[in-house]
Amino acid sequence: MLMLKSIKPYAALLVILMLAGCSGGRKVFVEHDYSYETNFKDYSSYTFLECERDTNNLCTEIYEAIRRQMQVRGYKLTAEKPTLLVNYGIFYDNLRYQGYMQPVIKNWVDTENDGFRYEPIKYALDKGTLIVSLIDAESDQVVWRGYASGIFKGVDNSNNHYRSVVRRIFDQYPLFAKGYDPRRYSEAVGR
Repeated sequence: MLMLKSIKPYAALLVILMLAGCSGGRKVFVEHDYSYETNFKDYSSYTFLECERDTNNLCTEIYEAIRRQMQVRGYKLTAEKPTLLVNYGIFYDNLRYQGYMQPVIKNWVDTENDGFRYEPIKYALDKGTLIVSLIDAESDQVVWRGYASGIFKGVDNSNNHYRSVVRRIFDQYPLFAKGYDPRRYSEAVGR
């Protein structure tokens, strides 16, 4: 009986290690960059540009996931005078990418500290990279870009996987549309 009790913790540890090993292959790298010259509080609406490198139904799945993330943040989809343009592309090969080390966007938007600097970082992104860009509709300048690499690793071809990847990208953009109060939205949904 004593030996059985001493084996149980090791068996539990072995199960945990096996599960960790299985989930390790599904790691997706997610990051974002943004422009310090942007007043993110002025944006309220958007429209989509065409998906770059469209193959099969993947662009449609990602389009719907992005639309949902923008809706949750209070942005209105419109073809008439949008304040943001949304562009996204799927890259199937390895990709070298110039990113930037920056403070969390929410912290910068709250302080708008002019002392922050862009610290360049060179990334070697794995096969299967999704890049989502938010572009100022008036200036045509990219104001925010979120990206995830390794999105095809361990995919079970379910829509939930790509929705999850898009959600993880947009977790890097915790901002809301101008005039949008998320508390009002959650109260209305709760009724």
